[in-house]
Amino acid sequence: MVDPVMIRPEIALDDFLPIFVSSALVLVFGGLYVGIYTAVKVKLINKWTMPLGYVFWMLTAYCLYLMGSLMHVGDFTAKALVVAAVGILLLPHAVYYMQDQVHQQNEH
Repeated sequence: MVDPVMIRPEIALDDFLPIFVSSALVLVFGGLYVGIYTAVKVKLINKWTMPLGYVFWMLTAYCLYLMGSLMHVGDFTAKALVVAAVGILLLPHAVYYMQDQVHQQNEH
């Protein structure tokens, strides 16, 4: 028996620009989230700006969703995009936690 071939719909020509813009905004908004998070943690800016950082993360997650939906991604790729969005959210927390632990263990 031959397995049926999964045929994905082609990407519409009108969707190329929104895909390009949303993928570029993933980098911009993700960088703004990480930048604000880092600046708050090293006390360069006030803590009240942290919610703005999380707004940038939500915009990043939305752009990932938009990009995936316009590209008609499959189930595996959709799950990978969700993992990427969660990773972008948690990675700065993990890095700062590890940096803080090293700093506490090596106090001068």
